[in-house]
Amino acid sequence: MTFEQRNTWWAAVLIPLTTIVYFVIVIPRALKQPVSEVSWVTPMLWAIGVTIVGTIVGSIVSSIVTAIITRDHKVEADIRDKQIDRYGDRIAQAITAFGTAVVLVLTMLKLDHFWIGNALFLIGAIGATWGAIAKIRAYHGAFHG
Repeated sequence: MTFEQRNTWWAAVLIPLTTIVYFVIVIPRALKQPVSEVSWVTPMLWAIGVTIVGTIVGSIVSSIVTAIITRDHKVEADIRDKQIDRYGDRIAQAITAFGTAVVLVLTMLKLDHFWIGNALFLIGAIGATWGAIAKIRAYHGAFHG
């Protein structure tokens, strides 16, 4: 398994996990009070920060473990890895572009910042997750570039 593939697996697990934890924290707040009074910025910043730091730490740890396990056998990225990476990124970008249009409509409707921020956060998480899933499927399927 290449470095890119390990990192893709890590992202496919970490992004949904931090997103779910964020919404588990924020949704009960939104049910108990008006959304304009919900404290959502700090939990969102924590979720984003944990995702970034977790991705970095996961990448480092998996690289160390892989280096220990495969001392004699080095696995390097090839052109297929680059093509798969672009393929997954195109899917993530398409979802994010659609989501941006949704956020633009929410802004035009002058909805509360809570809805706009959470929609953008969720769309980004969905796009990144589906991009990672597409990459994993491409690694394990018949990807033809």
